[in-house]
Amino acid sequence: MNVIRGILGSHLFRNAVFVGSSYAISECAQQKVFGESHDTAKILRMAIWGFVFYGPGNYGWYKVLDRFLPGNTVKTAMKKVLLEKVTVSPFWCYTFFAVQSLLEGKSEVLSEANEKALPTFVIGLSFWIPAQTLNFLLVPHVYRVVYLGAAGFVWANFLCLMKRNNVFTRAVYQLGVETG
Repeated sequence: MNVIRGILGSHLFRNAVFVGSSYAISECAQQKVFGESHDTAKILRMAIWGFVFYGPGNYGWYKVLDRFLPGNTVKTAMKKVLLEKVTVSPFWCYTFFAVQSLLEGKSEVLSEANEKALPTFVIGLSFWIPAQTLNFLLVPHVYRVVYLGAAGFVWANFLCLMKRNNVFTRAVYQLGVETG
């Protein structure tokens, strides 16, 4: 019983639940905005992404990042943001679409990731660089993933839009984001 209490009370678990819930609620919001019928399977896929992959992955990433770059000075925050943008951010953008395709049972699991990851990443830079700078400057480590989940709610709505909308993706490419 103490093990279960320990897991349920851990920062990792609470962060995973928060991020998974944020993605599920974002998908619900998108379904409402687009006048779609309630699709529980889509909502669950988003929840799985946040709970199993994104929440725990970022929790571990921030622990490593803080170990190697301790402190919250402006210089340290900038280093953390830069390191994140050139390492895990492209990974998360690509993995999001690949995992969603896998959970959907698509035979071409990487097709959508190949099409949408780069424009998603490029647009994400304008959102996440300021958001993460604030995160690394002001938010204590144990609350970073919760902060990420709150900012991520906005981002998750954008990802839900990118996931469902090929017209939007093509418009992003027309703005100059090329994959060639």
